[in-house]
Amino acid sequence: MAERSDFTALLEKGHDWFWESYDMLPKMYPEIFRVDTTKQAYIETTSGVGVGRLYEKGEFEDITSASPIEGYTIVARNREWAVDIPISKELQDDVTKLGNFMRSMMPQLSEAVVDTKEEFYAKFFNKGGYTAGNAVFNGTIVGVKSDDSGDLAYDSKPFFNLSGNNRSSKGGGTYYNGEANDFSKANLQSAYTLMTSTNNRRENDTRCRIVPDIVLAKDDMYFSIKEVLDSPENPTTSMRSTNVAYRLLNQKTWQYLDDTDAWFLGKAKKGLVALERKAPEFDIWEDKKKKAMFLSVYTRFGGYVENWRYWYGSNFSTS
Repeated sequence: MAERSDFTALLEKGHDWFWESYDMLPKMYPEIFRVDTTKQAYIETTSGVGVGRLYEKGEFEDITSASPIEGYTIVARNREWAVDIPISKELQDDVTKLGNFMRSMMPQLSEAVVDTKEEFYAKFFNKGGYTAGNAVFNGTIVGVKSDDSGDLAYDSKPFFNLSGNNRSSKGGGTYYNGEANDFSKANLQSAYTLMTSTNNRRENDTRCRIVPDIVLAKDDMYFSIKEVLDSPENPTTSMRSTNVAYRLLNQKTWQYLDDTDAWFLGKAKKGLVALERKAPEFDIWEDKKKKAMFLSVYTRFGGYVENWRYWYGSNFSTS
């Protein structure tokens, strides 16, 4: 509870006082996730898998039959987020410098909402390689809906899985989208090829077009990535050869990522979905018995992995 003893300088006559204020970091999650507005407690969706290909038919032979099937089912929930700040009536009444102490705190809560969202959505990368999974991937609402994949992605594998822990498609193919390679021009090219030439498969293993457009990492890797992506000449040799990675991808840095050497290759707004259920709701009320004032903010949002194929990760944590 905020009491007068916590704000002695604020109450002192003639003493200047202000809320600390900084420039906000740019919001990154809307640049990475597709943002969907929903009015439901949870979403449940299942993909359909086509027949994939034709079969050669000989003269007077019967046509080969095939049947479309269902893919994996995805369950994702909208989570509740809230905080309240109790403030003594005495502090609220005695503050004169800010005019209204409680209303002066509104910008602080607005910033807290943004910060909370960035931390939540960054978990899809920070925890995405955990072999045991993480609750951020679990869409279960106790007593309402169960998510059979639990703390893992929809196919019961980590969002980023290493070779040896391969995931299976409905067509029977096996795949991985995670490695333990430091960022370099050669490793970027290898990851790019893995996404565009190996993992570019539908759920029935037929080929499709998947082309990444961003490299995502923590700010610690800003210069090493920029050197590869923004150098017209090859940064790995003294020969004045062309850098084939020059401006191939957009560089995105995200301070909310945990691993200082992890990097991710992906297609912006593909494969990851952010759910917006309820915009932030601010409230002020009084507890008549305690003569205490309360300021609160409440919101609902969530997210989920829709398709692992649009993302690749390297050097991420596995536990």
